[in-house]
Amino acid sequence: MSQEADMQTAADQTSTSPPRRDLRQFAAVLLNWLRNDVFRRTESSPVGWRKILLAAGCLVFAIAVSLSRTVGAGSLNTIWIEDAKFLLDQGLNHSFWSALASPISSYYQEPARIFTEIALQFPLSWTPGVMAIFAAAEYAMYGLVAYIASGPHLRSPWLRLLIAAPVCAIPLAYTQVNNDLVTVQFFGLYGAFWTVLWIPGTRAGRILSPLVMATVSWTAVLSMVFAPLILARLLVDRSKNAWALAVIWAGGVWLQLSETILGRSHHLSYGSNSPLFVLNNYAARVVPRALFGERSLGGAGVDYTGDKTVPLHITNGAAHAALIGCAWAVVIVVVVLAVIRFTDPNWTLAGVAAVFSVGIFGEEMLINTAVVQPRYVIAPAMLLYTALIALMRPRLREGAAAGASTAIRWLPDAGTAIRWLPAAGFALLLLVAVTLNFRVTNGRTTSPAWTSVVASAHHDCTMPHVSAYTFVHEWWFVTIPCSKVG
Repeated sequence: MSQEADMQTAADQTSTSPPRRDLRQFAAVLLNWLRNDVFRRTESSPVGWRKILLAAGCLVFAIAVSLSRTVGAGSLNTIWIEDAKFLLDQGLNHSFWSALASPISSYYQEPARIFTEIALQFPLSWTPGVMAIFAAAEYAMYGLVAYIASGPHLRSPWLRLLIAAPVCAIPLAYTQVNNDLVTVQFFGLYGAFWTVLWIPGTRAGRILSPLVMATVSWTAVLSMVFAPLILARLLVDRSKNAWALAVIWAGGVWLQLSETILGRSHHLSYGSNSPLFVLNNYAARVVPRALFGERSLGGAGVDYTGDKTVPLHITNGAAHAALIGCAWAVVIVVVVLAVIRFTDPNWTLAGVAAVFSVGIFGEEMLINTAVVQPRYVIAPAMLLYTALIALMRPRLREGAAAGASTAIRWLPDAGTAIRWLPAAGFALLLLVAVTLNFRVTNGRTTSPAWTSVVASAHHDCTMPHVSAYTFVHEWWFVTIPCSKVG
């Protein structure tokens, strides 16, 4: 009897041990993949003054490019949408702490409130310009983070520049996003993606990355999409930097969800869209507009308030359909070149970026109205660029991998030049799209100069019994107390 029991126990162990061993092996493989392919450490060598000055110069240039896109009175002399109606209006008429505690459409904009308060310390006629500079600086900062963090993944400075530069000149959504603090969050999602992947090798990086995450999670509820990435990062990296990122991310997400949890948000009453609706619009809106620009695909598709869908400006239906088809043809060609190993694809980065490109668009659209806002395309488009460029990474010459420090240079040698053709062609395509969509008309370009608004306020405030002046343009307004006119 005892022998039969022993035999049964041995049989049970034999039947259960392999699955447990397989599970442990799978976990080990998964952790190794996350540690070596997903979350990669950047260089730990000291950052010299030359690199610091170069980075500062690139940031200034990127800010200037972004600000130069606005025609009319310009970004430095206008204010529009929520920056006017909420940030500046409440900043002028309420205390800083009262404004900081006030949500905008049920969500909090803490970094934007802080930047607005700083801008209000300048003369009133300068305030919108300072706010616009802060917004453009955030765009540039997210591009810088993408450039730094992508180093171990993309190797080439040119490819890293290609995924960073579009933050200041993206060829879409300009009808809704134009150097304003409230909509910075849609670029911020791209910056947050790279911030989580980035394991800084320097003290400056370890300080910068949590600050970057704070500008996103304390502004955008959409940052909760990064929960799986945050958890995966903690599985392989228990450093203080990783925990700081996680805590700041979690605090921001909790803050953004607090109004919903307390029952003071109405976003859940907006309705929902099916996954098929989301995928259809990703295929017909996100991918074509990312590659050919918003103007080429019929414009914004929404009215100036963003509340209603309007027909796309399509003069030739066949040409419009052909553009959508060509966009997907570009994607297919890039994938095929990677599969046949003409390029040296980074499948891990391409896959992760593609998943979050679709995931962010789904998060934006699943619980929402059926209006595809142009701003919803920004982060998915930037991550699509990342996925495609990761697949177009040029293959190094035989034997170059061992001497990567000398092979990876700004200028490729003749032996690898042909392998750069896909990336060069993509850069040219993106340059054309940016050029055709660099400047468009929006509510900011038609807005009167802020200096003229301040002049009118100063004039009216000299009249008896006038305590404030209200500026109105389209659907936004700013009430300026006479005590603040100066």
